[in-house]
Amino acid sequence: MFSCQAKNQTDKLTISSPDKNILVTFTLNQEKQPTYSVSYNGEVLIKPSKLGFTFKNDTPLAKNLRIVDYKESTFYDKWQTVWGIKKEYINHYNELIVSLEETNTKAPRKMDIIFRVFNDGVGFRYVLPEQNNMDKIEIMSEFTEFTFTDDHTVWWAENDWNSLEKLYQKTPLSQVTTANTPLTIKTTSNLYVALHEAQLINYASMALKQGVENYKLVSELAPWPDGVKVKGSVPLQTPWRTIQISTTPGGLIESGLILNLNDPCVIEDTSWIKPMKYMGIWWEMHIGKSTWGSGSNHGATTENALRYLNFIASHFDTSKEPIGFLVEGWNKGWDGAWYDNGHLFSFTEAYPDFDLEMIVQYAKALGIEYIMHNETSGDILNYERQMTDAFKYYQQLGVHMVKTGYVADTGMKNPKGQNHHGQYMVNHYNNVVQKAANYQLMINTHEPVKGTGLERTYPNWVSRESIRGTEYEAWSEGNPPEHTTILPFTMGLAGPFDYTPGIFDVLLPDRPDNCVHTTRAKQLALYVVLYSPIQMVSDLPENYLDNYGELLPEFKFIRDVPTTWDDTFVPHGEIGDYITVVRKKDNEFYIGSITDEEARELTLPLDFLDSDKEYIAEIYADSNDVEWETNPNGVTISIVKVTNKDTLTLSLAKGGGEAIRIYPAKNASYSAYQKPDIVVSYRNMPLTLKSNDPLEITLSLTNTGNVIKGETMNLYVNDKLVDSQTFRLNPKSSEQVTLKYENLFFEVGKYKIRINDLEEKEVTVNPKEATFVYNDLTINIIDNTLYVTASVTNTGTYPGNTKVPLIINKQVIEEKDLYLPSKLGGYKSNVTFTYQLPKEGFYEITVGDLSPILISHPEIDLSLWKFQKGDDLTYKEIDYDDSAWQIVTLPASWEETSNYYEDYVFGWYRKAIYLPPELSGYSIRITLGKIDDCDETYFNGYLIGKSGTIPDDRNGMISAWQTVRTYAIPAHLIKLGQVNVIGIRVYDATGGGGLFEGPLKIEFIKEN
Repeated sequence: MFSCQAKNQTDKLTISSPDKNILVTFTLNQEKQPTYSVSYNGEVLIKPSKLGFTFKNDTPLAKNLRIVDYKESTFYDKWQTVWGIKKEYINHYNELIVSLEETNTKAPRKMDIIFRVFNDGVGFRYVLPEQNNMDKIEIMSEFTEFTFTDDHTVWWAENDWNSLEKLYQKTPLSQVTTANTPLTIKTTSNLYVALHEAQLINYASMALKQGVENYKLVSELAPWPDGVKVKGSVPLQTPWRTIQISTTPGGLIESGLILNLNDPCVIEDTSWIKPMKYMGIWWEMHIGKSTWGSGSNHGATTENALRYLNFIASHFDTSKEPIGFLVEGWNKGWDGAWYDNGHLFSFTEAYPDFDLEMIVQYAKALGIEYIMHNETSGDILNYERQMTDAFKYYQQLGVHMVKTGYVADTGMKNPKGQNHHGQYMVNHYNNVVQKAANYQLMINTHEPVKGTGLERTYPNWVSRESIRGTEYEAWSEGNPPEHTTILPFTMGLAGPFDYTPGIFDVLLPDRPDNCVHTTRAKQLALYVVLYSPIQMVSDLPENYLDNYGELLPEFKFIRDVPTTWDDTFVPHGEIGDYITVVRKKDNEFYIGSITDEEARELTLPLDFLDSDKEYIAEIYADSNDVEWETNPNGVTISIVKVTNKDTLTLSLAKGGGEAIRIYPAKNASYSAYQKPDIVVSYRNMPLTLKSNDPLEITLSLTNTGNVIKGETMNLYVNDKLVDSQTFRLNPKSSEQVTLKYENLFFEVGKYKIRINDLEEKEVTVNPKEATFVYNDLTINIIDNTLYVTASVTNTGTYPGNTKVPLIINKQVIEEKDLYLPSKLGGYKSNVTFTYQLPKEGFYEITVGDLSPILISHPEIDLSLWKFQKGDDLTYKEIDYDDSAWQIVTLPASWEETSNYYEDYVFGWYRKAIYLPPELSGYSIRITLGKIDDCDETYFNGYLIGKSGTIPDDRNGMISAWQTVRTYAIPAHLIKLGQVNVIGIRVYDATGGGGLFEGPLKIEFIKEN
């Protein structure tokens, strides 16, 4: 430790990192405003950027300043974590404290700016010391700037003072509008920089906005309702403004800068703070199988809780590690619009169908940690009134964790208008954690303020939501596969977050509009890639079992994986594309590797293993036929012996991942790792081809290794790469694959063609006679005139003539002569027929050899319906008398047609249509547009489809109001030559109801 004091007045000071790579330069500019700049290995990263404050009732503290003193010092320390991605951190920095004073006043104000420069970045903060000229202060803004040198690439999420649940964007720096932090940058010289803050205490959260000058970001603070950003008195210190710097993206994740800028742990006895995996009554509500509110579909019942607890006890070893159990919806206050009624929540009184004390004691007897849930719905005063009594009660029960929630999309309800990220809520969140520590309670905050490293000081703050997590997969467009390849490099830098992985039933078959945008193997890998000391095992217990009730073998990885680590490193990754994370616990290593929408083959040298030991690698990989959209569940498990000389192949399917556990071999008798290699040979390569015909090549592929591997088949034509397709093979397997190139066309001639490095083959492309292919049949009726159009393509090498027939009801009505020239890829032309329909009826129409389309003339009118308020399942029957029902014109909401404004109500629509004998051999596809909120649709009394979930009571509803309904009516349900009846049962919760938006149409489908 050393220090020195300024003897001569100066306007410029410098300080470097201990390794001398990072240099910070502090200057006073021509207006005597403080600025700083940052360079790395001589390259300027941040140009001179201004510092200072503006106040509500005082002049800015920014210009006309002088340096009155400065101190330099060095600090070196090592400290142990209670939990984290590393067991130990080195805290080594050089510090510069610059003391400033105004020069243009008789009563000068004072300000200190402190810089700490680490080997992995920079932190700086403002300090307003105690002084006679300042007392109570109201900060309106900081001048804090980050002025970059170029239009770098940025990953950022749009700022919202009440939500961190946004998708990330990748744009040039110049396109950033307002962004939350951490904000991550890749410079044009391939350095990686992250901007954030540390030690957010009694201050407003910081976002970043575009500055006036090019490539400048400026701090923006979350406001109080009156517009003031920070209210306080001197002495006052801001959070640290942080700049993490690395030559690799993974270096940002490995950085300890944010934690090192926070104070050491203040909790003397931390033995009750236990990282853990946990299950809970949670996902089933998000996917609509149960409800938070009470009633017949209530999720938080004693019976349901016992089911989960018995599963946990049967499939986890609670004697070796703590396992948690969360119950949401247990306490009174969830009925009705709970998100608006935070004042109704009790945090100690359970619903009658949930025996809280019995469940807690039963969990304790099984060695399971019960986790409380406190949702506030933004009524902070109600929560704070009850908090002390609630926390005392939880401690008496032996509970050690609370998940808190603050669902309030537009800000707090009470006190009204406070933002999630403003100073008031920052203090509330911090006070909850401090109070919880007094009762030995860990806190997992949902709808939080972002992390800033305070978990070092208060390690009972074990996690927070702070991201768009798995729940969005259940009821929105979901999280794209790239989302989880961005999070570790962005919000993951702020600290742990509760993403809730572990979904095995990723296709969500009961929710056709939703799915989890990963493979099952990627769900396993997320336990390593995304860090939290508490990790949820999120799916329903039954989804971890096979058809025989046995535990799925891949569940073993979830049982084995720890949640706190001795060390972490990131061997490779590209933000938004892929990432591989290696974590160590005791003498075991866990590896998680994930990708975005692209399949990838990565390699991982195992040189981090001890050189004199053998290890076993348990590898959980995407099966060979897996991809996230249609076939995501297959997991191939390989168990092999490895050493530090091996290099593993990581084979990731589209949207996929790989999870690996490596542990000392001891006396295990597994086969040694055999590096996979795909041996490729021709099975069939055509030596002749006709022009415009697709090229097809059949290959034999063999994987000689004992782990899964993918290989890209590159097609070269005359030594030019023209196409690539990837195939993945299971260990020690062979497969024949056919490559079909439908969009690759050849002129007549000779070509040298090969796959990868296989032998080049000479393929002769011969001329092809004129050949005519029909497509694109469209039919329209205007008045009584039929307009029929189809496309005809000549796929031959030569021009030719053909007769194009219009066929109606299996009779050729007209033929047109058509001449088509030749063209590489085919020459296409449209042919249109007009025909006067002689009478009303049904017509089967086609052109050439296309499949016929059946139309009705006139079209069946779906605009007029019968409507009735209320609910009675007899309304679906074909012979029900609806003569007294209201006639309505659709689409239109039932508020518009029927003055039906009540909430949580049913309504029925009925429509009678005559279907003639000509429909024999046809089924029907009916489109009913959008219905608010959910429906069950019947045809002749039989259910043909439903969207959303109609509740047994108010709390069981799942809306599908944005879904266009399209249902199939099989031929056997159609009464030919008779009247048929469509019945639509509709449930609406709030807002507009009924069939409010089209299209409404009927299509007839020829059955095979």
